[in-house]
Amino acid sequence: MGYKKQVFRSLAMVTQLGLSVMTPIFLCIFAGYYVDTHLGTKTMIFFLLIGVLAGGRCGYQMAKMTILAGEQEERKEREEQLKKAAASPKYKAVSKPKEPSRVRAASDRARKPDLVSAAMHTDQTADAVQSSGSGLLSDTGRQAGSRMED
Repeated sequence: MGYKKQVFRSLAMVTQLGLSVMTPIFLCIFAGYYVDTHLGTKTMIFFLLIGVLAGGRCGYQMAKMTILAGEQEERKEREEQLKKAAASPKYKAVSKPKEPSRVRAASDRARKPDLVSAAMHTDQTADAVQSSGSGLLSDTGRQAGSRMED
């Protein structure tokens, strides 16, 4: 939107500049011709010179005012952008909860068979301990029984 605005501003400036430069020149030429025809003097070149100087001055003033107006508008736009940037937080607030990581979920799925095999291994170890423990108890019982007999 700002680009189109700048293009139209430039087009308007060129049109106004052309009109403001050419109008004094043509008016002075017309005045010089009128003075030459009615008074019989050769002053048209003097009026042409005055018209060119007046047109140059008008063109300079118009271009200067247009450039200053454009700079002021750009400065205002920059200030507004800075105010908006300062007013808005750098990071957007998240309104939904964080989703679980897909990487971690994949690694958990890979670990589950390990957990199952570990549980099976633990069960086997517990069975082995129970079976060997009964032998230990029986030996301990025999030792305790022999002590009692003594």
